[in-house]
Amino acid sequence: MFRKSMLMAAMGAAAIVGFAAPAAADAVADFYKGKKITFIIGGTPGGGYDVYARQFARFYGNYIPGKPGIISQNMQGAGSIRAANFVYNVAKKDGTVIGAVQRTIPILPLYGKSGLQYDPLKFNWLGSLNNEVSVCVSRKDSNIATFADSQAKELIIGGSGANDTENFPAVLNNLLGTKFKIVSGYKGPDIALAMERNEVQGRCGWSWTSLKNQHPDWLKNGSINIIVQLSVEKLDEIKAPFVMELAKTEEQRDVLELVFAPQAFGRPFMMPPGVPADRVKAARDAFSKAAADKKLVADLEKVKFDVSLVTGDRMQSLIAKLLKTPPAIIDKAADAMKYKGERLKAKIVELNETGTVTEVVKQGRSVKVKMADGAVVEAPLSRSRSKVTIAGKGAKREDLKAGMNCTLTYAERGLEASKVVCK
Repeated sequence: MFRKSMLMAAMGAAAIVGFAAPAAADAVADFYKGKKITFIIGGTPGGGYDVYARQFARFYGNYIPGKPGIISQNMQGAGSIRAANFVYNVAKKDGTVIGAVQRTIPILPLYGKSGLQYDPLKFNWLGSLNNEVSVCVSRKDSNIATFADSQAKELIIGGSGANDTENFPAVLNNLLGTKFKIVSGYKGPDIALAMERNEVQGRCGWSWTSLKNQHPDWLKNGSINIIVQLSVEKLDEIKAPFVMELAKTEEQRDVLELVFAPQAFGRPFMMPPGVPADRVKAARDAFSKAAADKKLVADLEKVKFDVSLVTGDRMQSLIAKLLKTPPAIIDKAADAMKYKGERLKAKIVELNETGTVTEVVKQGRSVKVKMADGAVVEAPLSRSRSKVTIAGKGAKREDLKAGMNCTLTYAERGLEASKVVCK
């Protein structure tokens, strides 16, 4: 009788364990069935973060129990701080809101950034669709072909302000002895044009996915050298030295890890604090499964975007480690990102061309204009950088209409317009 009782108890325990996981999954499915998840995208429409998030939204709901629909909304402002603050403080804490924010959001508190109303550790990080490795490149004819060359000889590179294009080469100069000389004042896309014109010899802090998207021909025909790859997660696809392996001391390695860690965060997604644990787990599992969807990967590859999954657990642990960085290392990292050489000013040469608008694409993200020579030029427009004037008054890119006679100002046909002046 005793043995029979023990056997029955064991079978009962097994049944409880066996039914626990399905019951949890069923609870998540019951919650999400018929609901919608809102993606809050902390980036401009048409930008890299927006493209990744909206492409991902088409697949993600299929892998969450209950298969909820996905709605995408842009919430621009302060480099995703506005979106992060909203997700942390205002969004529902039930698993129906997910933030897609810029990669610096997790570590901004380390540098005392103002306006932050969130604790990065309390977000439920779901993962990132890519490990955003950046590179430094040089023209083939620059006589700088390797990282060692850049330590021995000066390389003149283009920069576009206090961002990766100037912060990253400053770090390499200050810590690893490179001799990058910055010509500042370009817009991001114009640096490549400056390279083509031989105004500068290279660029540093260039996203690998952006390089492949914008100039695959340069990689194919070998017209540039890849000098070094910058991140904390090495990408074997890039045949160049990995910056973390170039550190000479443990302190240098700690500083480099702090500077380049956001690269590994790529395009991060997170839920607010307080979301039930079973829904967070389901969301993380779904994230990893959706990132492996062959159709998603193929669709992103069509627009030259990579998928290299960084899991939510990996992000959570890396953020926790970085937020424990000693103040001395934080100070050294902040100092290392200050460019201490002579900063040259870019000579921006722009064209003014007038024609008739034939089409306004995607609410003004670009505009097609038929010029006097018969060519139809499509010029990308930035919500923040492109100044639009209609009939002498300031306007938005969405206000442009087919049939308007407009003058475009840009560095070259096909590049972003800095001004659009229409009658």
